[in-house]
Order: sequence, then C-alpha cells, then structure tokens
Amino acid sequence: ISASSGYSKMYIQTGDVSNRGIELAVGYNNTWGDFSWSTNYTLSMNRNKINELVTSYVHPETGTLITVDKLDEGGLGSAHFILKKGGTLGDLYSLADIQRDSNGKVYVDSNGKVYKNSNVEDVKLGSIFPKSNMAWRNDFSWKGLNLGFMISARFGGIVYSATQANLDYYGVSEATAAARDKGWISVNGGQNYVNPETWYTTIGGSDGIPQYYTYSATNVRLQEASLGYTFKKNMFFGLGDLSVSLVGRNLLMFYCKAPFDPETTATTGNYYQGIDKFMTPSTRNLGFNIKLKF
Repeated sequence: ISASSGYSKMYIQTGDVSNRGIELAVGYNNTWGDFSWSTNYTLSMNRNKINELVTSYVHPETGTLITVDKLDEGGLGSAHFILKKGGTLGDLYSLADIQRDSNGKVYVDSNGKVYKNSNVEDVKLGSIFPKSNMAWRNDFSWKGLNLGFMISARFGGIVYSATQANLDYYGVSEATAAARDKGWISVNGGQNYVNPETWYTTIGGSDGIPQYYTYSATNVRLQEASLGYTFKKNMFFGLGDLSVSLVGRNLLMFYCKAPFDPETTATTGNYYQGIDKFMTPSTRNLGFNIKLKF
C-alpha cells in the first residue's frame, strides 16, 4: 500500500474453505420386568479443506495482481499454524529441525555435540483436527436403583506440548532422568551416542524442536458416570418421588499417549488449539444431586 496513505496493510475479502462431515446416531431401549436398559451411540466426522487463499487479487491502487499461497498464523515458538491451499485450518508446522548431514542423519560433531537448525523448510507435524469423535452412553434401572455411564473418544489429530519441552530442557522430566541413568542418548539407529544434557538442551526449551514434542491426540475416557436411587412417593411421606445420585465427570482416561489432556485448551482463538504450555490440568468432578418430583 502507498506509504502516503498512512497504512501498512489492508483487509481483503477472499479465501474459500469447505467442511464436509457426517453424524450418525443409533439407540435402543427396552424393559424386562423390573429391569430396563437404554443405550445410545453417536459418531461424527468432519473434513476441513482450504480450497483457496488469495488468487489474482487486484490491488485497488496499483492494479497489481496479488496471489498468496501461504499464511503463517503464528503459534508458539517454532510451532506455527500455517495455512496452505489443499491443507486444513488446523495444520501445525515446525520451523526448526535438528541439524542433519547430507544423508539425512542427525549430525554429531567430533565433540559429541548436536545442533538445532532454524533454516529449514516448513515441516508439517499434522492437523489438530480429529478424524472422528464418538460417544456411547448406557443407563440401567432396577427397582429404583439407577446406574449410568458414558464413554467418549476422539480419534486422530495431534497436539504439541511445550511443557514437556521445558521440563526436558531443565532436566526435571521422567524422560531425562531415565536418560541420565542410562548415561547416553542413542541417535541414528545406535550409530552415535549423545550426552543427555546436550541432547535435551538442543531439542527442548520454550523454542525447542516441536517434532520431538508432538503427540497423538487420540484418547478414550470415562466421560461420565452416575449412581442413584429413586424413592417412590409412598416411601417419602407422599410428597413425591425423591431421586438422589452421585455424579462424576471426566473420571478416568482409558487411553492417552499425550502428556496432557488433549481436550483441554488454553484459549478460544483459532490458532492456539492443541498447544500446551503449563496449562492447568483437566479436573475430575464429583457431585451429589437431589431431585424431588411432585
């Protein structure tokens, strides 16, 4: 933009993003005498795709055609969300890597040192978006006793933990303790051995190498469980049906490879999802419900 205008940037209405998905649900319920069972299962999938960013936009002052094939939306340290045609709005890239030799192997000098390389092509780590989500809920009832639980799962997607990178950098993580006990880090398939402090101070830290701290976001958990009893009206002085129950949420993680809860988020912004830097851990909630039905 012309400097005389006083502006350094301009907003343009452009871009084309498509979302296509499907959601399936199936349920069943029945009663056998005093026993009843209700079950419901849901599965959802969504595919996000960037069809176009900026193509042949005409500059309003100069008439110059502007085409943008990549937008760097920032992120944390060397982990950036970069939008590219054909990609998704959740693609996370690394702007750094370990220094490698001409054969693509980790370069280790004669003193056993390794080095960070910040002059590399964007390295795609993956998308933070899940491939699918599911939930399965069951409710059982027998002579006033009620039991219910829900299992939820997320499949696919990646997350990045700057927390783990910092813990490794300062040598206070379980991984670094194990490496110190061993005395070395094996690289290049056991062809080279590096001092643990040298290795982790190179790949770790707030501005470390994200490839080593990217994890699968797949997780399966006991999302909710409840246990209660309903006292009929004739059991409660004729006032009405009284239901009491214990309810717990986010109770148990059956499967999770990430060092933090992949479902937690530090912000509602579009371009900081899936990134953890000393976030408050997710909590397990327990509650007690009382309901009187007249």
